[in-house]
Amino acid sequence: MEYIDLKIEKMNLGGQGIGYINNKVCFVDFVIPGEKVRVEIVTEKKDYDVGRCVEILESSPARIEPLCPVYKICGGCHFQHIEYKSQVQIKKDVLIDTLRHIGRINSSDVKIHYSEPWHYRNRAQLPVQKKDGIKIGYFKKGTHDVVEHDLCYINQREINDVIMILKSRIKDSDVRIYDEIKHRGNLRHIIIKRGVRTNQIFLTFVTKENFLPKRVYDGLDKEIPGLVGICLNINDKKTNRILGEKNILLVGTEVYEEIVDGKRFQIGPISFFQINIPVFENIIQKIKQEVQGSYLVDLYAGVGVISICVAQLFKNVVAIEENPLSVKEGIKNACLNDTENIEFIQGMVEKKFNKIKRCDTLILDPPRKGVGEELIKKITKIGAKKIIYLSCNPATLARDANLIIKDGYNIKGLYLFDMFPQTYHIESLMVFEK
Repeated sequence: MEYIDLKIEKMNLGGQGIGYINNKVCFVDFVIPGEKVRVEIVTEKKDYDVGRCVEILESSPARIEPLCPVYKICGGCHFQHIEYKSQVQIKKDVLIDTLRHIGRINSSDVKIHYSEPWHYRNRAQLPVQKKDGIKIGYFKKGTHDVVEHDLCYINQREINDVIMILKSRIKDSDVRIYDEIKHRGNLRHIIIKRGVRTNQIFLTFVTKENFLPKRVYDGLDKEIPGLVGICLNINDKKTNRILGEKNILLVGTEVYEEIVDGKRFQIGPISFFQINIPVFENIIQKIKQEVQGSYLVDLYAGVGVISICVAQLFKNVVAIEENPLSVKEGIKNACLNDTENIEFIQGMVEKKFNKIKRCDTLILDPPRKGVGEELIKKITKIGAKKIIYLSCNPATLARDANLIIKDGYNIKGLYLFDMFPQTYHIESLMVFEK
């Protein structure tokens, strides 16, 4: 068994520490830049090694004791061993380093917006597994083995309360638990969503079959404060994807409500919605400060939250979104908020952008894969005064920002919003102007 001592120089995008063994990179979990650690080499590749930290030889002042007893087993958190403000500083350093190496962008002026470090998540997606008894929790890192725990420190407390009720219900019932290897059984996942401003809760049971024993959910509306709806989502495919396409309402209403920036939104069982509302509201306020002109185009618009929140500042807003269900809900939410100057267009952003003839401010909120060269060429050609890019992946932001700058734009501002404390995930906002 080989042990090596090394100094942790920095962190990578996946939350691993980076050290060097004879100029060869070694990645190590649960360490902090500046620490000297002893590692066991567990994986050797041509270009890098992976080490397991067995001893901290020189500890960082930022090191703290994790709150969660299953922290190093559960895959939900990555930074609980790091004091909160130091976590965010590490994310800032990773963002700057990624922009420099991938985008050739030297931008060190990053303005930070912090979050409440604990109990911020308004959604929990929990796999259900039968292995040495029924387990409901999160997957162990790098596996599909469920780690069960009584309290998640990043879920809202009200969601933790619901989880405990559901665990008791399911374990006391004879519901058949899905086996993803054999593709047998029924109950696959439980999804709990909560409106922070409304205290409304919505439950979704993901099943293989078009059925769930009534004793699993009967009376939950009396047991769970704020519960407005229970839905069955049918996923009969042998797949790692959580949700299927068919929903059946079991109890209550088909949506729950949330209030963001004073606007009311109705959210369905399979719609995406931001998980940290206070931080998302800070993002919207920053966007409001940066927009200009009369014509706004919002690409990858989802259910239209950003468009609806900023629409009052514009004469005309066009929101483009590929998912037809999101567009349907976006139109409903615009009506709910008496917002009449928004046009929703459903389809692939890359194709539907051809319809745009005029734009003063353009908002980009792409998935992790980013925007890409083809669409950026179209975007910069239309000549918007401002481009506001909300990113969940520094690597694709760096790539896209490099292209935007080459086409004549300058970076006006760069902001880090800590949407996901205790994890390595980085949410950033970059503002370009011409």
